[in-house]
Amino acid sequence: MLSDIQIEEAAALLAQARRDNAVVEAIPEHCRPESLEEAYAVQDRMIALLGWPVSGWFCACTNQVIQEMLGLAEPYCAPLLADFVFDSPAVLNAGDFPPILLECEFGFKLARDLPPRATPYTRADVEAAIASVHPTIEVVAGHLKDWPSQDVFSVIADNGTDGALIVGEGVEDWRALDLVGGRVQLIVNGRVVRQGTGANVMGDPLDAFVWLANSRAGAKGQGLKAGHIHNTGTATDIYWVTPGDQAVVEFGGLGEVRLTIQS
Repeated sequence: MLSDIQIEEAAALLAQARRDNAVVEAIPEHCRPESLEEAYAVQDRMIALLGWPVSGWFCACTNQVIQEMLGLAEPYCAPLLADFVFDSPAVLNAGDFPPILLECEFGFKLARDLPPRATPYTRADVEAAIASVHPTIEVVAGHLKDWPSQDVFSVIADNGTDGALIVGEGVEDWRALDLVGGRVQLIVNGRVVRQGTGANVMGDPLDAFVWLANSRAGAKGQGLKAGHIHNTGTATDIYWVTPGDQAVVEFGGLGEVRLTIQS
């Protein structure tokens, strides 16, 4: 296990990269996490050093393509930073982030807390706590150079390479929707560039959300908060964007979410 000093060094490096909007070569080998526990320890300390408020959580690696790319057999989670959660339509400056890619994700807003507890939450427990379901775009912007080629534990330590989250208008009557089979398509500059369905998210976005709720409700978690937005991994393949791109993601039955990347 990394020592507290090693965790501090790795976390301070990643925190400073975020403050400076910089990309670092890698976490130095002597303080690089080599397990999920160590990756989360660095992630937690980095968030504490930043002192930036959190307004939700996300799970990632719920899509088989992403799992294969990162070499991980299960999802991971990380906090959403409140200052980087935006309502749709949103405009982001490319210069405010490292190189950007987009993911098309389902977002769940809670009507009540899902606090830590000894027994796992069931699907019914989680469904009963949901206030609304939202179409979202996750803006992925890793602070590690060529992050897809980095080891997965470094990626998780870098807060899962999150950049921002764009949130579309929610649907309260979400039980009537086909979250599994409904088509999700990413349209960039008027052209469909990615397509998928909710089945690409662990077979069902709700199953991914149950996983997230239980991950956060375990012995080391603090649960999920009412009013926060929580997203569940991409329903399509990732897409790299460039300044000037205008992106729209259409979720069958759920609505759409819009983002413009300006230079």
